[in-house]
Amino acid sequence: MKNILLILLLNFCLLNCYSQKSNSDIIYFLPSSVNEILNKELQKRGDNNQTYIVLDKENTDIYTIYLNNLSNSSENFWVKHSNRSTFIQGKLIPLYFYCDEYFSYAEKGEEVLKKLGTEEGVTKTINIRENTFFIKFKLNGEIVK
Repeated sequence: MKNILLILLLNFCLLNCYSQKSNSDIIYFLPSSVNEILNKELQKRGDNNQTYIVLDKENTDIYTIYLNNLSNSSENFWVKHSNRSTFIQGKLIPLYFYCDEYFSYAEKGEEVLKKLGTEEGVTKTINIRENTFFIKFKLNGEIVK
């Protein structure tokens, strides 16, 4: 009887730990007009797993999508730690929000919390997207620019 109780307790603990490890993915489906333009641009760039998307909301009506290739560690951080992606022609492309760059640091939360209140500073990173492919669109799919 004790063995059965121990086995049940062990199984309960293992299953409880397993359920905490799983991440839920959030998949975004863009308007078809935006999806088509992004698909054409992705085909120009070739089959590249280093592509990601940044979504920005300019005002209540207009959104901007930036299509980028991974280049530096801060972008890698946000792409790696985001559970968001967008579905474009059968592929999931990683996605994060533009405001992630403004309101967070490109470091793990526990590291940032350790640095607060100490002499060690937390580095703020902002990415400039001057020559980056982008699309401005409305929620109904109308392309603005």
